[in-house]
Amino acid sequence: MQIFFFSAVETLIIDVIVWICFHLGIGFWASQIPVEKFDPDHWFFQTFDWEKGGQIYQDLFRVRSWKRFIPQGSKLYPNTFSLQKLKSLDPEYLELWLRESIRAEFCHWMMILPGFLFFLWNSVEVGWLMVLYAVANNFFPIVAQRYNRPRIRRYLELARRDQHRQPVIFEQQAAAVQ
Repeated sequence: MQIFFFSAVETLIIDVIVWICFHLGIGFWASQIPVEKFDPDHWFFQTFDWEKGGQIYQDLFRVRSWKRFIPQGSKLYPNTFSLQKLKSLDPEYLELWLRESIRAEFCHWMMILPGFLFFLWNSVEVGWLMVLYAVANNFFPIVAQRYNRPRIRRYLELARRDQHRQPVIFEQQAAAVQ
């Protein structure tokens, strides 16, 4: 319900500035949470049966064709982890990658929530457009994380099984994640 009223130009400027602040602020806040707090075994971050090991995202959205174009928020904050490329098949690195993937997904879910605040100074129609923007803007990064994570879990399982030997197939599979 709108309780603040501004001109159309003022509202547009406020909307843009507030979204920038939310995106940067939530990204920074999430980057400050210790990565150990992100539990790979939490039910929400598990792969559900209907996701078919992440394959549903390739089948429905062709995620492999566009995921490399998603801007990396890690470039904005110092000392953060990049999920752009898998750099190692070491179990410790894969565990960190898994947790950072969960952090990224969590961050994007959090970026959807402020969309509802825009009803405070926008019409109902524009408020719903802001919610739609929040969902659309964060949908693709969430899909990319949910697509990649089952593959990383498989690599981690294989790496833990045999930490002394990294077969060529690992490297071929890692290239497929890119």
